[in-house]
Amino acid sequence: MISIFILLTIFYSSYGQDCSTPQTLYTCYISYLGKYGVVPDDGYLPRSEFLLTQMTTHGLPVICKDFDELTGCLGTASTYCVNFNVFYSYANGRDPQREALAYLQNHAFFEFACGTGKGLFMNNIDCLQRSFEQVPLTNRMQQCGQSGLVVNDNSCPPALEVTDCVRQQIVQACGQSAGAAACGAAANIERRLDFLDAACLTEMDARCSVCQLKILTSFILFFIHRIIFS
Repeated sequence: MISIFILLTIFYSSYGQDCSTPQTLYTCYISYLGKYGVVPDDGYLPRSEFLLTQMTTHGLPVICKDFDELTGCLGTASTYCVNFNVFYSYANGRDPQREALAYLQNHAFFEFACGTGKGLFMNNIDCLQRSFEQVPLTNRMQQCGQSGLVVNDNSCPPALEVTDCVRQQIVQACGQSAGAAACGAAANIERRLDFLDAACLTEMDARCSVCQLKILTSFILFFIHRIIFS
């Protein structure tokens, strides 16, 4: 993990320069965290430990309501200021890089779970919640091979393998639509890390989609049928 943070620090040294109002992220997040009884730490964001239990403690419907208010507060800052560099500038504790990454990943997770993926998450919430209690999504991504976060010619294939691996884990535990939900959340984390090009992210979204899963399943069943009855 140390190497990941070193790469992040190098890659993000100039990232976030389009954010002209970083204070907006801090102000909105302090208001957001206040709903969970978390208080600021002398101008810094609180430690991120509470993020691990946020969904299990409060439930997705409540979080999504609060998260919608957070994104409304952020406004255009949601596009330009939600990044590693800005979170890092407000991170505290012994490991500010880890703290900043935790905040960014958490934001990306709920951005999908409370946005375009809300239906998938709500339809599978019990199994997804149990699965993420056992192994959090970001841990699954690491176990599936997420190890480098810098741009190079080979960035896309390993990233696709990570989200495919996460999807398959949750498909086995909870079914196809839950797998699509987990995959979509993982893909949005990759998107917020901002080291993959648009073509790769489009491919990742296609692989994560429920329609893609249904097409693949139909394709496999078709060939099984042909083999059995030919």
